Amino acid sequence: MKMKKIVSCRSQGRLFYLFECVGSHELDFGKISIDSKCDGRTIPCGIYPADCAALQKSAVKLEGSAAVVVLPFLDGKSQKVEVRYENKAVASFCSNSNGEKWASRLNYRLKPALCNAIRDVQVSHIQNRYQPSFTRYLSADEGAVWRIETTWRGSADSLPEIAVFDNAMQPLDAEVYTFELQPCVELHNGTLANKLFSSVKLPSDIRDFVVVAGNQNGEIAQGFCSMDGRLYNDMHYQSWLRMKDARADDDAYRTWFDVHRAKPGDIVCQRNEAGTFGYQPLMSIVVPCYKTDKTYLQELIDSVEAQSYGNWELLLVDASPECGAVANACVEARDSRIVRIPLKENGGIVVNTNEGIAAAKGDYIAFLDHDDLLEPDALFRYARALNDASQQERPQVLFCDEDMFEKTGAWSQPVFKTDLNVDLLYSHNCVTHFLMVEAEFLSKIGVSPEDVAGAQDYDLVLRALAAGARFEHVPHMLYHWRIHEGSTADGSAESKPYALEAGRLALQRHFASRGIAGEVEETTTPFVYRMRYELPTPAPLVSIVIPTKDHIETLDACITSIAEKSTYSNYEIVLVENNSTKQGTFDYYAGVPHRIEELSKGRGTARVVTWPGEFNYPKIVNFGASRAKGEYLLLLNNDTEVISPDFIEEMMGYLQREDVGVVGAKLYYADGLTQHAGILVGVRGAIAHANQDFPSNREGYLGRAVRPGNFSAVTGACQMVRRELFEQLGGYDEQFAVGFNDADFCLRAWEAGFKTVFSPYAELYHYEFTSRGREEADQKKLSRWKREQALFMQRWPRFFLSGDPFFGGNLDINNDYFDLP
Repeated sequence: MKMKKIVSCRSQGRLFYLFECVGSHELDFGKISIDSKCDGRTIPCGIYPADCAALQKSAVKLEGSAAVVVLPFLDGKSQKVEVRYENKAVASFCSNSNGEKWASRLNYRLKPALCNAIRDVQVSHIQNRYQPSFTRYLSADEGAVWRIETTWRGSADSLPEIAVFDNAMQPLDAEVYTFELQPCVELHNGTLANKLFSSVKLPSDIRDFVVVAGNQNGEIAQGFCSMDGRLYNDMHYQSWLRMKDARADDDAYRTWFDVHRAKPGDIVCQRNEAGTFGYQPLMSIVVPCYKTDKTYLQELIDSVEAQSYGNWELLLVDASPECGAVANACVEARDSRIVRIPLKENGGIVVNTNEGIAAAKGDYIAFLDHDDLLEPDALFRYARALNDASQQERPQVLFCDEDMFEKTGAWSQPVFKTDLNVDLLYSHNCVTHFLMVEAEFLSKIGVSPEDVAGAQDYDLVLRALAAGARFEHVPHMLYHWRIHEGSTADGSAESKPYALEAGRLALQRHFASRGIAGEVEETTTPFVYRMRYELPTPAPLVSIVIPTKDHIETLDACITSIAEKSTYSNYEIVLVENNSTKQGTFDYYAGVPHRIEELSKGRGTARVVTWPGEFNYPKIVNFGASRAKGEYLLLLNNDTEVISPDFIEEMMGYLQREDVGVVGAKLYYADGLTQHAGILVGVRGAIAHANQDFPSNREGYLGRAVRPGNFSAVTGACQMVRRELFEQLGGYDEQFAVGFNDADFCLRAWEAGFKTVFSPYAELYHYEFTSRGREEADQKKLSRWKREQALFMQRWPRFFLSGDPFFGGNLDINNDYFDLP
């Protein structure tokens, strides 16, 4: 028998060669061996039977059987390949990467059906062979992370070892992490196979490499996947596409905005409807002007005069009358609703603004910078919101979505806000524009003092919050913030360095007014702050409740990290044993109390309680909580490890506020990428972890992956709550045996008037799915998960009908990275 090469092509980092086996119609692949070398080093390769049916459709005529040789594409290298049948050489050839690039392009053009019939032939051949494949590229803080799925049929105990080589088959110093094994998973063809999920961490500049999955006992044949520049670029782009947010693509945003902004016909309709409003408040727009650019000011005036709601006055506070820009603009406007308020001297932004407030006659007072623009339906949308509410429930503070621009029409960097996110507000001013406040309410709380100049709008919002104002977010893009020299639109503190301290001072005073002790600190990011809450003394007891079953290596890593790293001085670890089967587990339990006391140097204690019933996570948690003695409960998975030594103090700090009910932490996979940074409810039809797979320092949309903020839920893998509230709510709902119980608990806390807070400063690893397995890998578990999903949706329909209040109404409900639809 001889083998004759028919065609070759390149796909997914591999080279595929179709060979006709002349003289053999029934080829025994058990008698075939293949060897490939590059610079004297052995290269992983494979040979597989060709899909004859597919070849027939491609109109190729074969005189014998056919086989496909698969090699890694090693850019810039040549490989010498020899195929042997019954120990006799039947084919040998040289594979040159440069030549194969052109041959592949030509063959795809001339013989596309034939190429498609052989490409990726190895995917279905998993009988006693490992078949690794790249599933995702992800950026890391340092380097890149490649997620890999290895599939095989055979013993699930024969776990593959992952090795990584460069394109000269020199070993690479890669970090390899095993996530989980899924034995006996049903594939799309109905057969069962094993799957191992791994993660490989490499320097970001390595684009050509080979991953080999093998096992030393040789029960399962090795397999490989390989990366080349073309596949790298494709996976890099797909990763960007999947994880981009609404600010990542200004062209896409401008297309969206052109569709959704008010058109001339809409403005006509709005003007007619505004005349029918039962409540038509006068809206005073205060604009402090100092050395104002006349072109910018004229554009601002035009945007106000274009409003579809007509009951307004525009108060231009002229702090530089010698320039003449404001006076000339008012004369040219010839609109009695435009009022110039001349000042004798420039008193600074706060004094000038307060002069405008004092002169305002409106029922509501709005604030507009002298170089920014309004959409023509801004005031109409606000008036509509006021009319949609009852007189007793009318919002007292309104704000909207906004974007930025350097040139009119070149809109960019959209900020799609949510309902008032109090804890995000405590990190930075996430309300900003277009701020409008009820005049009566503003009179009650008073104007801002001069020492918060540069952060007067932040101060006003914080004081309104402290006074119990009713806030409303109007979810429309109505405000355009101009970027230019002297503006803080770009987030830089260079133009107004004094505003940094002003913002910190405003926030510190806010907490003091609410009786909340602690210190506000500036962070490395301008205009972003961190509150360090003062904790009670003496330190109250924190009960760390950890459900556990066997897997003592995982459990030991968890509780050892607590004992060795935690700086909190008074905690107990309550291990809730549930149906362990290994004697070693119970032997381990016997030594836990002494071990924890010794490692923690007396700061912590540990004990084991037993829940003998079936696995039901809420029942186990509730039982553990009932046996706990602490004033605070920290619900923790056994597959976590502490990163932040002060994670207990950080989480407990938020619970010193009466309005906070549940606090969650930032969790990472073993490879350092984000596993949990808050949960969105109703997104992707269930619940979704926001910004998952981000590197630790990636901020995400509006900084929500790295700044404290409110979410509808946080994961129960690390969740802190006051015992009093836990008991008030009746603990976890035991109807949610496995899924949705943590989110349901947070929503019941929200329903009772308590906020859920995500803190990025409490950091732990979470080795997810190592203990109980993933629902998708087991049909019974999947069915149960779907039943619990249906119950969850039935209980909380508003999140699926109206959306998560902490997500953003204009964003894609099927995307957990805050992108546009």
